[in-house]
Amino acid sequence: MKTITYMIDAELGEVMSRVGSEVAIPVLDFEGMTPDNGYAMTYNLEKFSVFELRHYNRLIHTRKIPISIKNKHRKFWGMKLLS
Repeated sequence: MKTITYMIDAELGEVMSRVGSEVAIPVLDFEGMTPDNGYAMTYNLEKFSVFELRHYNRLIHTRKIPISIKNKHRKFWGMKLLS
């Protein structure tokens, strides 16, 4: 059974999640920013080793994350979505 832990970067406001020794971090999709979409910024979750985390001291562990964001992370990790 997987256990998911949520963290917020206190400086940037990014929501990250951790499962085991891996972390899902939102990464800006620069290639997806085009004149056609008004240079809209979209983020995709990417998997990193927990040892690659920088600025660990500014991460706040919390459960108080909107369900829609939790479900994006749960889908990324292959977990059942919350209702």
